[in-house]
Amino acid sequence: MALVISSGLTSGVGLLYWVVAARLFDHATVGLNSAAVSAMTLLGTAAHLNLGNAMLRFVPMAGSGARALILRCNLIASLAAVMIGLVFALGAGWWAPDLLAAVGFPALLVFFVVSTPVWTLFVLQDSIMTAIKRATAVPMKNLVFSVLKIVLLGAAVGMGTESGIAVSWVVGTVLCVVGGVLWLARAMPPAHPPTPTGAPTGSVAGSAVSLRDVAGFVRYDYAGNVCWQVVVFGLPLVVLALAGPEAAATYGIAWQIAFALYLVINGMGQSLVAHLSADPSGLGAAMRSMVVKSFTLVVPAVVVIAPGSYLLLSLFGSEYAATGSLLLALLALSAIPNVITQAAVWAARVQRRGALQIAIPATLAVAVMVGTAILMPSLGVTGAGVAWLGAQTLAAAAILLARLRSRRRAAN
Repeated sequence: MALVISSGLTSGVGLLYWVVAARLFDHATVGLNSAAVSAMTLLGTAAHLNLGNAMLRFVPMAGSGARALILRCNLIASLAAVMIGLVFALGAGWWAPDLLAAVGFPALLVFFVVSTPVWTLFVLQDSIMTAIKRATAVPMKNLVFSVLKIVLLGAAVGMGTESGIAVSWVVGTVLCVVGGVLWLARAMPPAHPPTPTGAPTGSVAGSAVSLRDVAGFVRYDYAGNVCWQVVVFGLPLVVLALAGPEAAATYGIAWQIAFALYLVINGMGQSLVAHLSADPSGLGAAMRSMVVKSFTLVVPAVVVIAPGSYLLLSLFGSEYAATGSLLLALLALSAIPNVITQAAVWAARVQRRGALQIAIPATLAVAVMVGTAILMPSLGVTGAGVAWLGAQTLAAAAILLARLRSRRRAAN
């Protein structure tokens, strides 16, 4: 629940951040900056190689090796992030020409080489806090980040830079990562805890976890997670390329609101993995509880957001409300079947069922990307909402049918 609260706080203050940004900057500038932030988020999330989920899975059972495992995962992810940020900046002329034309190559290079590893560490810190059973620190960290961004956004406006939105995001991330590192240095379990009373000399809590164990888990989970991150954070670039910066701004704002609903099941899923990795025997009951609790939070929110989408987007300006109200309603509705699809992915992580870890997010990514590309020429930015809702609904239906068939076979 601490992780769900963190998502709620972050999304609420994040909504205020984008309201301020939409009022301080013109529509096109918001679109370009939103695309840059989405690209950085995509790269940084992809660069951590899904080691965040791996730490959720293995740190609780690593015993005295937990600290070393955490440090190695952070080092590997940071190096990968620097390389990925560099490659993206060097090839921006092919996959992000609008961003390159807007800010120029030197600024784009510095932005992605610096921001990508910083964001990677920021994301990993949430997983580390959850894995060491200190998840209550996650809401505080992310709330500080959300508020700090708004303060820095005001400073960026005073400097008169059109890149102020992206700059405020990165500087806020740097400051929070530094604070998180200092906190974790004290909170992480010691490298060699005292031997419990009555335990044999040399014994440790938990079992040894090698990098081979981590790699075996990551190779499946990472492939699926990359597909998911591509559609979540890469779709704004597709919208920018197909429909221009104004449409990208509308989609970016609407997605920020709807994605808050997606984060509910994500927070509960992280807890599921952290607490059941050592003993998955209670997975069935825990998963049912997770789905019920998620629906309890998501469905009422959708009932409010979908009919009130026009009024909600009016906070950002009349242009956003006029072009994005139906889009927001569709995206919010897609969060309901998302509970089913993502619950299946998180359960597969506990069971280490690699095929499902890849198949579900990959299918969703292809369906949403292809659907958006087909529908946007006729429906405009609303086509992205239709693609999200259609893909999530069909995938959730397939998962439920598969479970029903499995239960019938078991009964026979």
